[in-house]
Amino acid sequence: MNPFGLAMTGAGTIIGFFYLVIYPDLEYTGGSSNTNCTGECYAEYVRQFGTPAEMERRKQALAAGDQFSSIRSLWAGCAACHGNEGQGMAVFPALVGKDKDYIVDRLNTYKNRGEVGSMSSTMWGQAAMLSDAEIDTIGEFVQAGFPK
Repeated sequence: MNPFGLAMTGAGTIIGFFYLVIYPDLEYTGGSSNTNCTGECYAEYVRQFGTPAEMERRKQALAAGDQFSSIRSLWAGCAACHGNEGQGMAVFPALVGKDKDYIVDRLNTYKNRGEVGSMSSTMWGQAAMLSDAEIDTIGEFVQAGFPK
């Protein structure tokens, strides 16, 4: 069989598989959806959760009560290597017990592509994305013992 025939046979097989196996499961089965919530549905939603503006104000009030809210999402990236509680993992050092000055100094060193140890190049890209305010807040967060 020529290459065109092989390609057409392969395409036909894929189309047949999609039509017979995958497509039947794509049918709408009446599951819940929040995209068509109008009228009474929307009134009930607002009664339970409030308007979008009220929900946003609640989020802002929660964030205002947390001095570390600005770096919590950043810390998730740090925790991937250093652990949720800064306990360190594998070749990545523990941060628990370090003071703010130590953390700020190290992050600024990495931000300026300085060498601290064998894993310095791993931190260069991470620290380069941080502002001075974020570095300062991360230092406070670590010194405070990773508060929840």
